[in-house]
Amino acid sequence: MSLVIKRWCLVLLWSLGVLCVSISSPQAQEDRQNKCSEYFTEIIEIQKFREMLMIGAEELIERYERGLLKKNELDATLAVWYTTENELRQKVTKLYDTAYAEKCFENESKRTERRDAP
Repeated sequence: MSLVIKRWCLVLLWSLGVLCVSISSPQAQEDRQNKCSEYFTEIIEIQKFREMLMIGAEELIERYERGLLKKNELDATLAVWYTTENELRQKVTKLYDTAYAEKCFENESKRTERRDAP
């Protein structure tokens, strides 16, 4: 094979490599954004559920204080709430850790540093 053909092949291979990198980079960014969006959605859903359970627990305590609920019923229900709350807290903590590891909060951290975060 002549030297000119070898050089053209190298140039074509290099161009193809550059093209693949430039195509895959935006795709990787889009994939990361989609994954981060999934993390954020799941975090928000869990936090809303935790809030709803907390409101329910507070309502039970108020019912007990008004004499509408027996102590053993309150204790049993709060034990279930406590176990569920701990599981949800652990799950959301893992999601936050994963999202931080995936650099999902990178832009927000920069905005906070600049003091223009919402």
